[in-house]
Amino acid sequence: MAQSDLSAEQHYNEANELMMNDQFELALENYDLAIKKCNKNNSNQLYSYFVGRAQAYIKLKKFPESVKDADSAISLNSKDTRAYLKKGIAQYNLTEYESALESLEEGIKKAEKESENIRKLFNDWISKCKKEIKPVQNSSENKDKELPKVQLIPAIKHEWYQTESQVTVTLLVKNVQQNDLTITPQENNLKIESNNPEKYNISLNFNLSHPVIADQTQIKYLSTKVEIKLKKCEALHWSKLDKSPNDIVVKKTSTIDVIEEKKPDYPSSSRKPKNWDKIAADVVAEEKDEKLEGDAALNKLFKQIYENGSDEVRKAMNKSFSESGGTVLSTNWSDVGSKKLEVKAPDGMEWRKWD
Repeated sequence: MAQSDLSAEQHYNEANELMMNDQFELALENYDLAIKKCNKNNSNQLYSYFVGRAQAYIKLKKFPESVKDADSAISLNSKDTRAYLKKGIAQYNLTEYESALESLEEGIKKAEKESENIRKLFNDWISKCKKEIKPVQNSSENKDKELPKVQLIPAIKHEWYQTESQVTVTLLVKNVQQNDLTITPQENNLKIESNNPEKYNISLNFNLSHPVIADQTQIKYLSTKVEIKLKKCEALHWSKLDKSPNDIVVKKTSTIDVIEEKKPDYPSSSRKPKNWDKIAADVVAEEKDEKLEGDAALNKLFKQIYENGSDEVRKAMNKSFSESGGTVLSTNWSDVGSKKLEVKAPDGMEWRKWD
């Protein structure tokens, strides 16, 4: 602790000695007491005390306090260079490079009668400030010369799925309006083009796997997507959206409405004409009531599930049967719709893909 019974000048001398011994905290205490005890009318003495305390604050990295003391010193004596040097160094450490440069340049103007070492110290700090200020100026100049950045428009993703009667192509894009796209469905082709390439990046041309009824195409523009529903000509399972010679198709029933015509009477040697429709219906009824066993019973059950099931049930059965090579049959679309099913060989057997 500093001795409080010393005079202002004694505290100042004690502080200077402590600064030389790197005891900056104790030095600061003595500078405080020197300033407190100093005669406020003795401006020259008070100037030196503020300059000394400003240096102590710099050593303790208390740069705002150092700037404040330097300003107090300059207000007492604006012709002395020491306060400008302390102020410039403190401002530099506060990254206030332009203000520091201004303080240092003001100080060096008054250093004509100072020693060569003092002028060199000013010049060294002025160079440091200019090095920090120069990159900022260059950066702002370079920004003016930068070429405008080209905004890349992301490609629009799409997906598709099918039911027994329809193929649905979905464009995964938000807030598309009807005039933003040109969608052209044809019997064997679907073409989608953007009318505004700067906004939407899409150009699709599908050679459809199977024919569709183009004039029955339904297009819905929703807030999160665009749905294109194509009417199948035949209830075929599409293995791909694009045409491929290797696609395997399973024909079911036609989705085109057929006008029923009167069936012809077939010749018979019987005197009484036979109602062949009734005979066929009786055979169907007998087959329906027949109690099957084994694989036949299982196949009959699957057929009934498919005929009586919803579109999602049929989609699930078609997808699972097709992707698994007939080894998996599921009716749960939410379970199989979002993943690809692998072939599951029966126990004791191994599945192999033949070229």
